[in-house]
Amino acid sequence: MREKLKKIFRIFVPAALTVVVFYSGYQALTAMLSEKRAKEAYEELAFKVGAYQKEQPQEMQEEVSLPKLYPALEIDTGKLKEMNEDFRGWLYIPALSVSYPVVQGEDNDYYLKRSFEGEKLNAGSIFMDSGASADWSDRNTFVFGHNMRDGSMFGTFKLLLKDAGICAENPYFYIYTEDTVYTYEIFSIYKTKSDSERYMTFSADETYDAYVEWALENSVYESQAVLAERPNIVSLSTCYGSAGGSRRVLIHGALIRTEVF
Repeated sequence: MREKLKKIFRIFVPAALTVVVFYSGYQALTAMLSEKRAKEAYEELAFKVGAYQKEQPQEMQEEVSLPKLYPALEIDTGKLKEMNEDFRGWLYIPALSVSYPVVQGEDNDYYLKRSFEGEKLNAGSIFMDSGASADWSDRNTFVFGHNMRDGSMFGTFKLLLKDAGICAENPYFYIYTEDTVYTYEIFSIYKTKSDSERYMTFSADETYDAYVEWALENSVYESQAVLAERPNIVSLSTCYGSAGGSRRVLIHGALIRTEVF
């Protein structure tokens, strides 16, 4: 009987290990193909709406007496709005190669696994908190995106935890709406938990001051941003670590400039 069990064990264990290896490989391949599909989908969308930086002709530069201070992305926001009425703006972070449309659903679940055009996609979309003001006027507006392994979506955020100096030379991000560009200066980067008090909105000055003070003291990045006048904040959030975990990375940006087209 013992010899029979040993024989079964010798046959079963290698077979089981083979199944595990093949399944793990299948899962990895599926994830890789999904990420590739998401990257291609958003690259195609960016091409459709002209969301790439263009050099301004020299003769035009000489004619303009007051040049715009934001990067010259020629985004067809009208077309984006036609494609999806949930469109709220285009987010561009030059230092991290992040350039995506931002949407806002009726809840914070819909766009977790859906593309800008509403198709099922593991990478989901970059989306504004469902309870936020659509015109970016809140004192603290949250924007969420997945931490993709290939660096797409908010997948480059984790690089800042190792080297916050990446954004030192260009600590700005931009939100392009239908008629306005908002420029934000990054002033804090840190890890937190999904259920922490860092995911709060507020209206009182005292709460604003306490929130900003904590963010500055716990940041891995030493900012030169001036916050004395309590500018509005946009907080960019993504997961960190194992999938489905509660760890998060938060990047806070303070509104320093508003320019109308």
